[in-house]
Amino acid sequence: ILPSDCSGRLEPFSAVAPDTSSAGTKMYSYVGSSPAAQVKVSDSPAYGKLPPPAVEKKGVMVYRAGERVGFSELKHHVGWMEKHPSNGCVYAAGSGKLRAYKVAADGMLEEFSSADALGNPAHFCLSADGAWALCANYSASTLSVLPIAADGSVGAATDSKHHVVRLNPQLADRQEACHPHQVRLDPGSGAWALACDLGASRVWVYAFDVARGSLAGAANSERHLLLPEASGPRHLDFHPTKPWVYVLCELDGNIVGCRWDAEQGRLTPFGSYYTLPDGVSPCRAHHSGGSHVLVSADGRCLYATTRTDGAVVAFNIDTATGELAFKQRVPCGGVCPRSFVLDYASPGGPLLLVGNQDSQNVASFSVATDGSLSLRSIEELDGVCPNVLTAPA
Repeated sequence: ILPSDCSGRLEPFSAVAPDTSSAGTKMYSYVGSSPAAQVKVSDSPAYGKLPPPAVEKKGVMVYRAGERVGFSELKHHVGWMEKHPSNGCVYAAGSGKLRAYKVAADGMLEEFSSADALGNPAHFCLSADGAWALCANYSASTLSVLPIAADGSVGAATDSKHHVVRLNPQLADRQEACHPHQVRLDPGSGAWALACDLGASRVWVYAFDVARGSLAGAANSERHLLLPEASGPRHLDFHPTKPWVYVLCELDGNIVGCRWDAEQGRLTPFGSYYTLPDGVSPCRAHHSGGSHVLVSADGRCLYATTRTDGAVVAFNIDTATGELAFKQRVPCGGVCPRSFVLDYASPGGPLLLVGNQDSQNVASFSVATDGSLSLRSIEELDGVCPNVLTAPA
């Protein structure tokens, strides 16, 4: 959608109509590719322990009911992927653009639209109504908002934020500039955009105008959450029923629990929880710290992946206070666990699926009723370094 005149009324682009039949995205899940990571970084935990992969395919593995059905080859790797909430399309970031894909009857993807994301997104999210995509552009230090038309096509950006702050030169190994790594919309109201900035050690909080696709807030707003300067916040997740947000910090190994005021758009920290074993220091090398965090659908457990020690760590959540208590740590089943999803559609019970980037595999963990994990299987991906996973349904 794009403004057609000064009245603010919105009209759709004209483009190839997406596939919205029962062969759309709900029955399929996807694994998007990337280059290898730690094995190419000399000061990372895995360097020299595993040779770089001989093949790094570009594209998306396609699954139906947990079974691989094919590989959609692309000209680029995939920074992030999301299924649209209603139009049957899949959206992916790659080579500086947000791209829209039709889903064929066999689950294969066909690109039909793209637009400049004003950087190369490490992450993006779609608004609940599917009308907007918000992108976090790591290297460009920008956030951008792009419209999604009624036919599924992606339009030119309607707004952006460019971040520049004074940083500590002693931390320039990773924090020489602002590096937005993730952006999420408040799932309750959709009125606030929260962006984790690894370089600035901030969570930027902007008001989001869903009618105009705009972000409001000054760089010095008191809404932005300033964390310890070496923390490097990477990803966050919202509790499904309580006003709590959990921020995973890549560089210092902590998860920061925050109370979320959805009326004012304010985060207030209430606790910090270390994700690594006692005596293990976080590695600040690229691709080597904490990577992803998710809260379970029932709100009782939190999971995070830690690449310093190659593990998945689980915490119990106190349902009265939001405080975390360590529960379990399990090996990730490979090397460099970048992304994971919780799959509640599996006929054998809930699964946690971890994409191990450098070992080119996906490890499946069964999730018990108390939230504990046990390794179920490991699937080799035949030349694909998994960067991002989507769950079915």
